Amino acid sequence: MLANDRALGMDRAVSRRDFLSGVGIGLTGSILYPWANAYGAPDYPPGKLGMRGSHVGSFETAHALTRGETWNAPEEPEEGAEEYDLIVVGAGLSGLSAAHLYRKWL
Repeated sequence: MLANDRALGMDRAVSRRDFLSGVGIGLTGSILYPWANAYGAPDYPPGKLGMRGSHVGSFETAHALTRGETWNAPEEPEEGAEEYDLIVVGAGLSGLSAAHLYRKWL
């Protein structure tokens, strides 16, 4: 057991009451979600814009790779085309962190 595990309480047993309480919270949330969503509860903003995760077109390439399909090598860039060391897509937490760490370690 690591020292951090002990600091987090991983060396202590979980009581039956605590386990059942945690399971109850998880089940209640998963059961109530469809009704809360149907009655106008606040929804996750990307969901309102139609961005609901694995939409058609987002997983075909990965599935093709598992079937062993391959593609031709990319074309050579045009003469005088710009080159980039890093392209950050999005300005969310992950994109900003990637840009910051790239600049920090450059």
